[in-house]
This record gives sequence, C-alpha cells and structure tokens, in this order.
Amino acid sequence: MSTPYIKVQKSFYAKPQNRILFPIELEREFFNVALSEFELELYELDWNEDLEQFDKELTGAEINLLGRLMYIAYLERENDRIIKLTNIIGKDISLNGMGDSKRFTLQTISAQQSKASDLVHMLKTNSFYDEG
Repeated sequence: MSTPYIKVQKSFYAKPQNRILFPIELEREFFNVALSEFELELYELDWNEDLEQFDKELTGAEINLLGRLMYIAYLERENDRIIKLTNIIGKDISLNGMGDSKRFTLQTISAQQSKASDLVHMLKTNSFYDEG
C-alpha cells in the first residue's frame, strides 16, 4: 500500500478560503517544509520523490497534519507579503500599516500552529505504558 502526493495536496487546498493554485515549485516547497517538520517532530514517512508517493499508507491524521503544515508555510509567506505591502519606509516618510490583514493573518497562523501542535501530540506514542 502507498499514499499518493495528491491526497496531501487535496488536504492542503481544502484549508485556504479562496482556491489559489500555486506554481508547482512553490507548492512543492510548502510540502518539503511540511514533510521536514513532520519528520522532525514525529517519524519518517518514507517519501518516494521519484514516484511522488509515500511508500506506506498514511492515516487520515497524518495526511491532515501534512496539509495543515503546508498551510502554515503558506500563511507565513502570506504574512511576509502583507508586511511588505503595508510597510513603506523612505528617506522622508515612514508608514507602518497595522491593518486588519496583518492581525488576521497572525491570528490564523497562531490558530493553525495550535491545531498542528495538538495533532503532533496526538500522533506521538506515549512511552509511559510501554511494556518491555
């Protein structure tokens, strides 16, 4: 059994309110960030880049977490874009827009990180009850 990349991709695209198709290179970078964070926090997922699939069947929770981590990577990039659009600094002028878009993006990032943290915690195996 294996899990194709498209399942993680669908999970990621289900999260943004508006359907934005990203360039494949950017979407893959979001995926690479998500995969590395997942594997750093939890365990290896046996990603086969040549076949664009995982060599094992992923659970719904694992797919959801990867999609959510991709979404967080997107939100961090979006927050950076908003900051650059709203901060105007020149020789004679300095404007710093602390508008709702910045606040909303930061709140969304925080909420998504909290959900991702909860999922990571639930996916971790508890060693308190290991029988050895």
